[in-house]
Amino acid sequence: MAKQPFDNEKFVGYISRVSPYFSTIHFPSSKLLKKFWHFHEELTGGIVGQYVVIEGENYGFLGRIQEISLPEKEQIFLGENSFYNSDFHPQGKLEILLSFSYFSEDIDKGLDRYPAVGSKVYLCSSELLKELFLKAKESGKTFDIAELTDHLRTSIPLDPNDLFGRHCAIVGTTGGGKSYTIARILEEFLNKSKSKAILIDATGEYQNFYNLPQVKAVKFGDLHESTFFHYSRLRTMDFIALFRPSDGVQKPKLLEAFKSLKVVSAAYKNNGYAGNVYKKANTIKKHFYDLYNSNKNIVESSVADFNIQNLTHQISEECFNNNAGEAVFGDYEKREKSNLITMISRIESILHDQKWKKIFGFDKQSIDENEFNKQLENFLSIENEKSLFIISLKDVYFEKGLREILVNAIGSYLLEEARTYKFKESPVVLFVDEAHQFLQKTINDESFAELELDAFDKIAKECRKHGLFLCISTQMPRDIPIGTLSQMGTFIVHRLINEFDRSVIEKACAEGNKDSLAYLPMLKAGEALLVSIELPMPIMIKIKEPTIKPHSETPKLL
Repeated sequence: MAKQPFDNEKFVGYISRVSPYFSTIHFPSSKLLKKFWHFHEELTGGIVGQYVVIEGENYGFLGRIQEISLPEKEQIFLGENSFYNSDFHPQGKLEILLSFSYFSEDIDKGLDRYPAVGSKVYLCSSELLKELFLKAKESGKTFDIAELTDHLRTSIPLDPNDLFGRHCAIVGTTGGGKSYTIARILEEFLNKSKSKAILIDATGEYQNFYNLPQVKAVKFGDLHESTFFHYSRLRTMDFIALFRPSDGVQKPKLLEAFKSLKVVSAAYKNNGYAGNVYKKANTIKKHFYDLYNSNKNIVESSVADFNIQNLTHQISEECFNNNAGEAVFGDYEKREKSNLITMISRIESILHDQKWKKIFGFDKQSIDENEFNKQLENFLSIENEKSLFIISLKDVYFEKGLREILVNAIGSYLLEEARTYKFKESPVVLFVDEAHQFLQKTINDESFAELELDAFDKIAKECRKHGLFLCISTQMPRDIPIGTLSQMGTFIVHRLINEFDRSVIEKACAEGNKDSLAYLPMLKAGEALLVSIELPMPIMIKIKEPTIKPHSETPKLL
């Protein structure tokens, strides 16, 4: 504990009222309020929002002033110069944040005790606030990303395990400082952490990091060095999002075509099966199902191990009469195919569209050096000393859900890796910038029901214990699934003006409260409210300016 938590020179008043919701300070003289501005220039900038400490018998209390007022009977004597020169007796509304023991390292976040009426109230110095905030958190490396919003710019080192160990959300209105916050955190990863981080850069905002020696950057859609996510790693639901079959007729045929092509691919590798597709019409069913069962693990796996160029041909081969009996597939049925024409046309269009080809490698091999998963696996290997993997989506088109499907596929891949305990011994932090573009997204089409892209929601709910930590950044928290937000253990909340956004944060943030969140619309650029279940209390901070700055400036009008 600091040498002088209760210094008579910092005395400002007494507790005059105590309730479970707030307490009241009585200032014996309005002249005592001058200390908030002039005491060693520590607490400049006003009274509301400042911290005070309260002297108890065995415990001290930390509080924040929420309101200052004069008794109604004194207000009639208030004049321009009279407040600090006359005998006024202001009172303040106080939020009690925590209690601390004088004799141990114990800090109680939940209040099971309160100060007594008549307890003395003192200014809380920056050093005392820092000591309370960091108490019992001296071990391990810390990230130097923030300072107190005081005149002395007191640094607040933060343990990365506290920030990301239960997932993190960085939110705020445009211009509030989210990008600088991420950039500063990434610098700390590069300089101090042995753990690895992955950043999904939605707009190319962090391109100044791309060429650093500790960084591996891959670019989707780039003309010269384009990375691709091979289609064989897409899940069945990703293909449904891509090809958008109708639920009634087209979707079952598409799923059967997938199975048949997997049978052909597996049988070719294991038995030397000849042929690009499996011709079912008028053939014995047992032959097909023998191949199916002998390669069941491959056929029923999530891997799309087949030549996608044969997909539309195989869909046509699924059009046969189902009433031919149990032993034989029926005759080829042209009328069946007529119901599939729109889907076949859509698939052919996508397979030959250069924009989709470039992203999903429809004409490439999964062993290609530019394949995304190959590059990511190399980055995650123990031998690789790089600590930051950046996925640039700057050149990926927005049309027809291409970006959303790609990012969800990447999320699904990382989710499956986490489920196999890939990150248990070497945890990874996954940063998703502009998260509102990718979370709570559905693919809609008039021909089929909504398909939810939910990989990141599952990561938030499942992967903390597996060592994959999620950090999302968004200017619109109302567009993030409340189930995902509720999994966030840490919030760095920059300026938030929209009432619905503030309401969403209040509901999702268990450690926050209305009094703390009331400051959000008035925060300056770079200032933020830090709230975490791992930290003793919500605290107002200012993010330190990063050395490597993101490209987030607003263009100037001429």
